[in-house]
Amino acid sequence: MKRKVLVLTSGGLDSILALKIMEHEGLEPVGVHFCTWFNLPKYVLQKDLKKEDEFFGFPLFNIDLSDEFTPLLLKPTYGFGSGANPCIDCKILFFKKAKELLEIYGADFVASGEVVGQRPMSQMKKTLRLIEKASGLEGYLLRPLSARLLDPTIPEKRGWVDTKHLYAISGRGRREQMALAAQFGIGEYPLPAGGCVLTEKVFRLRMNDLLAHDPAPAVCDFFILRYGRHFRLSGGCKLVVGRNEVENEFLRRTGWGNTVLDGTDVPGPYCLMQWDGRFGSFREALGIAYRYSDLGRFDPARQAGMPARFIIESADRKTTILTRRPVPARLIDEAIIR
Repeated sequence: MKRKVLVLTSGGLDSILALKIMEHEGLEPVGVHFCTWFNLPKYVLQKDLKKEDEFFGFPLFNIDLSDEFTPLLLKPTYGFGSGANPCIDCKILFFKKAKELLEIYGADFVASGEVVGQRPMSQMKKTLRLIEKASGLEGYLLRPLSARLLDPTIPEKRGWVDTKHLYAISGRGRREQMALAAQFGIGEYPLPAGGCVLTEKVFRLRMNDLLAHDPAPAVCDFFILRYGRHFRLSGGCKLVVGRNEVENEFLRRTGWGNTVLDGTDVPGPYCLMQWDGRFGSFREALGIAYRYSDLGRFDPARQAGMPARFIIESADRKTTILTRRPVPARLIDEAIIR
């Protein structure tokens, strides 16, 4: 009977190669994708994910770790990278979870597509060893793309895999991986992604603002940080404004906030609000929604006099409000979280 290996997959070429290499070694690879609110594909909700899927012909299990990851983000043991990215803590969490799954899936060890030196915070040799030890997978975590640059693992020592068939890839280049993809007959594969959303400057600013106003945010409060324009109004409440039609439709599905502002007469943004009950905050939010409507953006000479009608929805009622007043551009600059 074939030995089974859990291969942590991020969806990129390195993950595909790790699966292919394990299959080539005569093992039964099973893909595991750990999902959180920050690494879901754009415009995808947790509830949209299939628990069981297929990835390049391999079985794949999607497992949501949002609840476990969020407390870690608030106080990472090993700190942040250039943004709000606790890369080392994140990797340790994922591999700890993978260790728990070994018995559940009947697997013998864990593999990943990590490459030595590809990521400055989490994939240097010293850090790779730290992550392996802290996750409890010491000796049982194989990185086949860089295995010949690392200490031999138990699967290698016991002959479950042949080290000569593994690789010594390092650095941030992709040439060796692309050549290997051709060798394995992988014709099409995802291009390298733009990086983790947590490394983005705007995300860090939004997260800092969230924590300054809410010491115990929920998963959905972090999830919404990825979408829309964000405003902190004078009363302290939060407004999220859709940037385009696709985002408007997605915001409708998120269920975040306690109040919805949706224009009816003039095309414009779908807005979600965590309203504090103050009339001043509500008036500001209406003015911002007006400003980002087609009327406010494309006809500034007339915008102060042309009415715009908004449907306002909250948990207990739905009403329509007519407004003629966009907020001044100065207030946009003061309120927006860039």
